[in-house]
Amino acid sequence: EIALTLDQVKEVYGYDFSENKKLERVRDLFVFGCTTGMRYSNYSLVTKSDIYNNHVQVRDKKNTDKLLSIPLNDFSKAILEKYDYKLPVLANQNINENIKDVFEEIGYTDNIKKTSKIGNKVVEKILPLYKRISSHTARRSFITIMKNKKIPDKIIMGYTGHKSLEVFNKYYKPCVDEKVDFMNSVWKIDI
Repeated sequence: EIALTLDQVKEVYGYDFSENKKLERVRDLFVFGCTTGMRYSNYSLVTKSDIYNNHVQVRDKKNTDKLLSIPLNDFSKAILEKYDYKLPVLANQNINENIKDVFEEIGYTDNIKKTSKIGNKVVEKILPLYKRISSHTARRSFITIMKNKKIPDKIIMGYTGHKSLEVFNKYYKPCVDEKVDFMNSVWKIDI
């Protein structure tokens, strides 16, 4: 699965969609997900009453026993302020269809290989990157970005609501450049 880097999230956030308000709203919702780690079902209904002490506080829709408390950051706060603390309401299906248009417009058209296993058979498909983006890419991107910034797993899990480290770690998708940086940061000759 795909996860964006921090630079990619910033690029998406900074792209000018003023000529296409629908894509602008979809982009803003997606970036809000990237910067909070929340599921779309949780952040799609955020209103001003969910903001307390500079945190988004909502009951997790998937596990109603959990109260999520996510600190606002520059991005999430700017998006909330843009919409006067009432984010646009779109069906998840609409987000998933239109987020592909957002990424195609920005130029995320490079072909990438998707490998999946169906039964005992490995199936490979070549698809443009934008076709691999969904609302859940935002959550995966948040976790990957935070882990790459060395934020402790327990802190990130507190934001996302994950209880299981095994499930949580399935979201971590380091990119090729990060893998190279990690390798070179350890295995270098200091002479």
